[in-house]
Amino acid sequence: KRSNYFLMVGRLIAYKRHDIAIKAFNKLGLPLKIIGRGPEMKRLKKLAGPNIEFLGRVPEKDLPKYYAECQAFIFPQEEDFGIVAMEAMASGRPLIAYHGGDIPEHMEEGKTGIFFYDQSPTGIIEAVKKFRDEDYDPEYIRSRSLKFDREIFKGKIKDYVESELEKHKSHINV
Repeated sequence: KRSNYFLMVGRLIAYKRHDIAIKAFNKLGLPLKIIGRGPEMKRLKKLAGPNIEFLGRVPEKDLPKYYAECQAFIFPQEEDFGIVAMEAMASGRPLIAYHGGDIPEHMEEGKTGIFFYDQSPTGIIEAVKKFRDEDYDPEYIRSRSLKFDREIFKGKIKDYVESELEKHKSHINV
């Protein structure tokens, strides 16, 4: 069952940009749940309005429920590979994500989420205002995340390493 909150998951450290999401959601007045702990906790709590809830550390087994019930997953940081973003997609939930790092390789605008290009509260506000839950098919989002499933990923890495070893062996045997 879908709830009315938006979600962020991750360590509370500066580069994750929780600050701009908090400022955006303060202005929007919409509920935002933040899962995670870290050195920025005290500063971020001071920024947060009453619509923002810090849940701290949540047991791994409980995370899927939070992902599955959120409206959308907020991803304001620039990262090479956002595991938490893929976990949200595996739960069938769309992303509202900064168009940076390698997220553009994993997300389809309008099908698995919405990008924002200005890494600021205003950028997030504009994206959230465009967001409509009914525009997204959870099964399609889930299917896109399967491409990055850990077992599949491990298999691809194993295949790559084996093929590189074969190339190396053939050079030695020449």
